[in-house]
Amino acid sequence: MLPSILFYISGHGYGHARRMAQVVLALSAQLPDAAVRIRSAAPAHVFEPLSPECIEKCDIDAGVVERDPLRIDREASLARLADFMRRRDAIVAEELAAVRRIGPGLIVADIPFLAGEVADRAGVRCVGISNFTWDWIYDHLFGDDGRYAVLAPLVREGYGKMEALLELPFGRTSPAIATKIAMPLIAGKSRLRNEEVLAQIGVPVDDPRPRVLFGTRGGLPPGALAVAARDAGEFLFLCVHEPPEGLPDNAKVVRLSPRLDFSDVLSISSVVVSKLGYGIVSDCIAAGVPLVWPRREGFVEDEIMAADAPKWLPMMRMEEEDYYAGRWGRSLRDALALPTPAEVMPTDGAEMCAEYLSRFFRKA
Repeated sequence: MLPSILFYISGHGYGHARRMAQVVLALSAQLPDAAVRIRSAAPAHVFEPLSPECIEKCDIDAGVVERDPLRIDREASLARLADFMRRRDAIVAEELAAVRRIGPGLIVADIPFLAGEVADRAGVRCVGISNFTWDWIYDHLFGDDGRYAVLAPLVREGYGKMEALLELPFGRTSPAIATKIAMPLIAGKSRLRNEEVLAQIGVPVDDPRPRVLFGTRGGLPPGALAVAARDAGEFLFLCVHEPPEGLPDNAKVVRLSPRLDFSDVLSISSVVVSKLGYGIVSDCIAAGVPLVWPRREGFVEDEIMAADAPKWLPMMRMEEEDYYAGRWGRSLRDALALPTPAEVMPTDGAEMCAEYLSRFFRKA
């Protein structure tokens, strides 16, 4: 029996969990005899179709605090990081006990910096996977704030104890990690035929309306999504995240499940409205679906996404005033008229990461 592989996964948002679930699936296909364990603050259901039995709750990452999906709360984020660092020794001790219980031959991190510290003390090899590391995010958010200046070296120290980083596109990563290996995009892809997805959500195959997937949890004023649907009456809106009441007839609630995930709904969509995060950009590139996005405040990775992603994805920015007011019709129509980029980006990052991880694991 092979030793297990332990994944430490950030609980900030759902993107880290969703992409690592794909890596775990690909890795399990390559190393079927190696058990995988996951420790994360992300809800177990986000890792579907992985079994919840392999997922354990833990406090291993500070992340950032968001006022809403489009705005970071800088002061609350710094306070959370400071509190996390005050508890650093206790957290490491708790995780060392978990590592001894699990007995992994390899630790994989996306992308808690303390994972490097835990791995170093446990004598286990550690490999990171991400498009960014938290020191890059924090440096942008907190700058030369003296309260952060005393914490920054500890963040980088954790990353410096990782053996390598499988570096995904669209971001920046810590200079403390000496070895970086470029990887393709990790993107969600539907395994269902369009007809199967449409049948599950109750949309006739011959319905001619372009379909709009609203891909952000919350962040809109009450009634804004209903206004957006009325402003673009020729579209069919698909709502998968806690949809509000009072939607017009051209808006449909879609319930996700183990048999119907976000990638499935995206695959039958004509255009997506969402924030400019790694996960949604990657999924849209894989599906070839245009993206309409409002600008976020404090998210430095958005600058890279906005500059680089249009090489592979039809995308356009919606003014924030229009986004919050529900004036979406013009942006949606313009997005559908965008040309398809000539360049094609590989989206087999999950399989490529799994291949590299299996090599690291066999050397452990």
